[in-house]
Amino acid sequence: MKRLLLILSFLIYFNAKSQNTDAIDIVEDHSIATQLFTKCFENLNQGSEIFEKYPALKNVKFCTLINCMFLYAYKENDIQLAAEKRLIGIATQLYNEGNPVYLTMGLDSYLSTQEKNKNLEDDNHIVYISYGECTNPTFLIEAAKIVNKQTNLLINRSVSK
Repeated sequence: MKRLLLILSFLIYFNAKSQNTDAIDIVEDHSIATQLFTKCFENLNQGSEIFEKYPALKNVKFCTLINCMFLYAYKENDIQLAAEKRLIGIATQLYNEGNPVYLTMGLDSYLSTQEKNKNLEDDNHIVYISYGECTNPTFLIEAAKIVNKQTNLLINRSVSK
């Protein structure tokens, strides 16, 4: 009986110790992909008039790829149109800065993008950004298609010159 209590005590101790929040390691990602995914473009004005109609959106800055991708989740057509225009604007600005981006998803896409981003001098200097693993909501997939289409359009336009 003493042995059982001793084992139970150790299990409770280690379980409690493993839940200690002070021991959690926070990993910060300073990769080029993360920097571009969260970079705020203050000069975006597409859809500003639409945001005035919606009190919940009025004071929110939609200036990053990730914010605008989530903005695309709204069902209202005018909000989706504003999100689309902003996504195109951001993709264009990133391309003009020499940082064209391509958004990817899927199993191990994060690892794949890390590998592809090791050499940014290949394939038109594209920076690959993983926005999700296996399953993603439709709005994220559609938003990524908008960005990727614009990036491809700009790359193909510059190649054909």
